[in-house]
Amino acid sequence: MSRLTQPEPSTAYRDVCLAAWVAANTDRDLGFVDLSRPIILWCGAGDEEVPAGRHTLATLGALVARPSPIGLGVDVWCRTTGVVTAGTWPALSASELLEREAELERSLKSFLRTIAVLSERCPELVAWIRSATRVVRPLVPIANVARSSHYVDVPGLVEADISRGVAQTIELVVHETAHLHLRAAQAAADLIDPCHAATYPSPLRPEPRPLIGILLAYHALAYICTALAGTAKAGVIDPENSEPVILDMSRRRNDARAVIEAARCHFTDEGAEFVDRTHDVADYAVA
Repeated sequence: MSRLTQPEPSTAYRDVCLAAWVAANTDRDLGFVDLSRPIILWCGAGDEEVPAGRHTLATLGALVARPSPIGLGVDVWCRTTGVVTAGTWPALSASELLEREAELERSLKSFLRTIAVLSERCPELVAWIRSATRVVRPLVPIANVARSSHYVDVPGLVEADISRGVAQTIELVVHETAHLHLRAAQAAADLIDPCHAATYPSPLRPEPRPLIGILLAYHALAYICTALAGTAKAGVIDPENSEPVILDMSRRRNDARAVIEAARCHFTDEGAEFVDRTHDVADYAVA
């Protein structure tokens, strides 16, 4: 292991985390690693402190493999990748973290309750989320802004502000999960003719977007509308309060659908199949 790492501590830490993850997903004996200082390994069931000394990678892999009790792991401190990204809690100063500790604790408890209730009342939705999203990384709340994101090169990880209530949390996680599903489809085949460069009106942004951007929006809106309608029916979110949001999202979804259909000739066969599957989801929400 020492031959694979470089002197810079954060690089070595990422190497150890990667090796532990590999060990968690193979039966092969990968040997051992010598730790000159304690480290904290992330796993879905919670962070694990590993003392300094020699450890077999199989042992570290067993720690990493421990599943989350709610099916989705929560990575507050960016330990899944070892890289602190902008907008996350560890990007704050120590004093800011101390001042907002109670806020973080409340949002985490709310998120855990939300996913637990969803798992009981909407198991198909949770199964769909987990088929693409395995880890949620909380973002620090900013007033009057609901944020979420994903990384094309880090499958399974989404970042989201989980502090804004049950309905908003579901919307953001579903939004980014839909994007991860589309990214997986993109990785398998071109969905749109690579030579097509026209831009189109977006249902979510003021500026025109390339056709793939409209598909990203339509696909996400289709799943958001279905998820919010389903969770309202199941009593997870308040139907009366969520109705205006669902109506607004449905209008935007329909606008995006019209653009997609008008530009259908620019989709590849794989892209057309993806669009038709998205139509099925949109029609399910309407039904």
